[in-house]
Amino acid sequence: MSGTEKARRPYIFPHRHCLYCGRMIEVQGRSYCLKCKPEYQKEQSKIGRSNKMLKLLIAYAIGVIVIFAVLLIYIR
Repeated sequence: MSGTEKARRPYIFPHRHCLYCGRMIEVQGRSYCLKCKPEYQKEQSKIGRSNKMLKLLIAYAIGVIVIFAVLLIYIR
């Protein structure tokens, strides 16, 4: 390659694509564009609620198992 060919090559800017609409966005530490921010926030709140419910369900199951174990020991 000569010097003129190197000068003609375009520079490709680092970028990502929005996970929701697919538009090109600049690399700013987020994976969505500003247009899709409400959709992202809805999804994050759903994920947070499901994680809380999962933790409560696990705690409930452990509590039930402990109560049955105590009753089993007490009956014997």
